[in-house]
Amino acid sequence: MATLTIIKDDKFVAVDGIGFELDAVNLATNVHAVQWDGSSGWIEYNDGTANESIDNIDAYSTITNDHATKKAEHDAAVAQAATDQAALDNQYDQKRLGAYASYGDQLDQLYHDMTAGKLDTTGEWHKSIKAVKDAHPKP
Repeated sequence: MATLTIIKDDKFVAVDGIGFELDAVNLATNVHAVQWDGSSGWIEYNDGTANESIDNIDAYSTITNDHATKKAEHDAAVAQAATDQAALDNQYDQKRLGAYASYGDQLDQLYHDMTAGKLDTTGEWHKSIKAVKDAHPKP
């Protein structure tokens, strides 16, 4: 762990720049914050007491462990969201949506088909829509 910031009243904990609100930020009532820069740190007080230097963060392992648990949960949720989005992107309707011509192009095809008297399966619009549906069938 390179850095640690604990802000007691906000219940905010950041480890290596990644912060979360944690319920279990239990520090002495006169502690405002704990800062660690990777090799040294200090405790900031809210009652006028001068900052206190610290040379390790072992006393805060419960808080850093809670942060690690919350980060793992967050990372798992992000990964699941990415998986869910990939599944959505792979659904046939999403594939179809990207394969259809623009509305303007489809209307132009319909206009030309109407002008040519081809409002049946011989028209270009019907052929283009059918090609997309055939390429991406419903499951």
